[in-house]
Amino acid sequence: MNEGISLLALKALIERKRKKKLHVKVMWNDIEKITLLITPNMKINSFIYDEKEGYLFYDIVGKVIEYEIPCILSERDFVDGKVIMHRLKNGKLMINNYSLSDEDMKFLSEYQL
Repeated sequence: MNEGISLLALKALIERKRKKKLHVKVMWNDIEKITLLITPNMKINSFIYDEKEGYLFYDIVGKVIEYEIPCILSERDFVDGKVIMHRLKNGKLMINNYSLSDEDMKFLSEYQL
């Protein structure tokens, strides 16, 4: 079973966990559109998807960005404007391949009220 949460709720959860403010950045190329949650100082200009290494991001001069991007969401991670949470067989929920704790679920349920 899959459930969804708003992008703002996900942003608030990640900000709370990282203790940093984030920006939402939407980027697209000829193939797909992605949504990134990044810190304000990250300067990302373009991206490609490599089957071996995953997403590769580049700055304005074309240099590969080495630092970690907090959250990368592809078009398939959204349904009806909500970020999809996947339920595992053990009952745990995951977003962007990260398991959500009970504390995270409580925060999200309170945030969405």
